[in-house]
Amino acid sequence: MTSSADHRRGGRLDHYALVVDHDDTIERVLVPQLRRKIAAHETVLMVVGTRTAAVVRERLGYDANTLLWAPADRFYQRLGFTYARFLRYLRDEHSQQRVVHLITEPDLVTGPEAPVDRAAAYLGYESMANGVFAGYGCPITCIWHTSERTDTVIEGVRKVHPQEWTPCGAVDNPGYVGPSEYLSQQTQPAMTATPPVTDLDITLLHPHEVAACRAAVGRWAGRRHFVRAATSQVVAATSEVITNGVHHGRPPVRLRAWQQDNTLIVHVDDHGGLPVPAEAGYRPPTTPADAAGLWVARQLADVLLTRTDNGRTAVRLYFPYAVTHRHLDVPHLP
Repeated sequence: MTSSADHRRGGRLDHYALVVDHDDTIERVLVPQLRRKIAAHETVLMVVGTRTAAVVRERLGYDANTLLWAPADRFYQRLGFTYARFLRYLRDEHSQQRVVHLITEPDLVTGPEAPVDRAAAYLGYESMANGVFAGYGCPITCIWHTSERTDTVIEGVRKVHPQEWTPCGAVDNPGYVGPSEYLSQQTQPAMTATPPVTDLDITLLHPHEVAACRAAVGRWAGRRHFVRAATSQVVAATSEVITNGVHHGRPPVRLRAWQQDNTLIVHVDDHGGLPVPAEAGYRPPTTPADAAGLWVARQLADVLLTRTDNGRTAVRLYFPYAVTHRHLDVPHLP
């Protein structure tokens, strides 16, 4: 195992994948690593699912109590909020000069009828973590199950994690690519076609029309049984996107909104034709002058996708009912 001091070298993030491809992978690969950390009196935070927790507790016995355990649903909410929550945790630990190894297991349930693959979308955050989370001195291990993910997602997992745990220890992932390259490869989920008929279809030509558009979105979300706090977040995320379109794109800006299953979907496009930078919205603002629009929108929406083609720039926001209503915490801007 690498010493804690080594995790700070050069500001690099030690970011490991643990791909679970057999029933006993947790027992064979993760448990021995945890035993070594316990013996070395290293601090480990477990943010994992019930099955993984049960295996670890059974195999470690009383020693499992020396690990820190956090409820997964306090971290795993909307994808951008999840990313920001881990970032705040790492900053807090670093400010206290504590080194914690995070063992995480993304809770990214995607049903067969879901309008977007949440797991594929989350890989963008996993990739950006290699840069944004670097320098805090806390290694991260991310557990992914092949039985729950497509082959494409597992391939992506290996692209965004520099190293992978095996029964023989950590090995470098030969397919790893850095954040800028990964995000520029358009590996985000594809946007499905916009329905020919939508609940809302609003065209904006001037900035003063944003307020009326916000009000229309709020009424629409309320009619879809989103409670007031959730509706406010749908409106706030949408407002950031349409405001960007009006000020930085080219009118007309068109907003369409509809419901698919239990997910509200908002699609905004303009005629500016300017590609959204691959890393836009993944880095928190550090000064009041920094643009915060997409950072806010990525946290309030569950998934945010962008696309530029045929002279149009499109942003699509997804608000699944269950995820949007989970805890109803308004994300804090770091």
